[in-house]
Amino acid sequence: MKLIKTIALVTSFLSVPLSTDILADGNRYFKERLYHSEISAAEAYQALKSRGYAHAKHRGRSGRALLVDVRTMEEFAAGHPKRSFNIPYPRVCSGCDSQTEENFYWEVYELANGDTERLIMTLCRTGSRSVGAGNVLANPSEYGIDGPAFTNVRNIWEGFVGQYKYAYDGGTILLDTDGSPVALDLNNNGAMDSDSADVYVERNDMNPDKDGWRNFQQLPWTTKVNYRNAYQNDPDQYEALTLTPVD
Repeated sequence: MKLIKTIALVTSFLSVPLSTDILADGNRYFKERLYHSEISAAEAYQALKSRGYAHAKHRGRSGRALLVDVRTMEEFAAGHPKRSFNIPYPRVCSGCDSQTEENFYWEVYELANGDTERLIMTLCRTGSRSVGAGNVLANPSEYGIDGPAFTNVRNIWEGFVGQYKYAYDGGTILLDTDGSPVALDLNNNGAMDSDSADVYVERNDMNPDKDGWRNFQQLPWTTKVNYRNAYQNDPDQYEALTLTPVD
């Protein structure tokens, strides 16, 4: 597949017909894809249910689909899909050192009990960081990691918060008079909503006009962090974060 790398090409792509010869790698940011494929938030939720997920004694009980939330600890604390596990990549938290590809890979490997054929679904805010995370898992040798490749990694396309959706006019994206794409008012309140905070002041994750897991998708999410889903099984790290609850 062709990899589109420049902003100019991405911008021009918005106004071309769907029959164009330009072929991106599936994720919404046109990033190189080394993992299996994309998956919608709704399909990911169904995968967790249909594969018999339960609150297992061990974090990555054998054979079950795993949702790996790669957002920072602050983002995870402010809300995350139920039944997800926080293994941040590439940033662990605000002001923390970056997570190395090797550390991230082995954290997921341990979570999966070494089963590299099980379904691993990666998630971030809008579907960008999760692409990089999926690539690390699917092609560890590319990053100098001496470990087997995960063969069934899928990126949750919309992310947890999501992006705006755009209107189509026939086979092309509808453009406004200034040349920008026309965004859809998904909740039909007569305005394009801006991101706002509803859990912590520092995290503007609520926007009903964005297509993510917690917003327009309205899939189950929670703010609970415990030993089972916390990064490195340490929920105390989240208690120490500097976050201000919304009144």
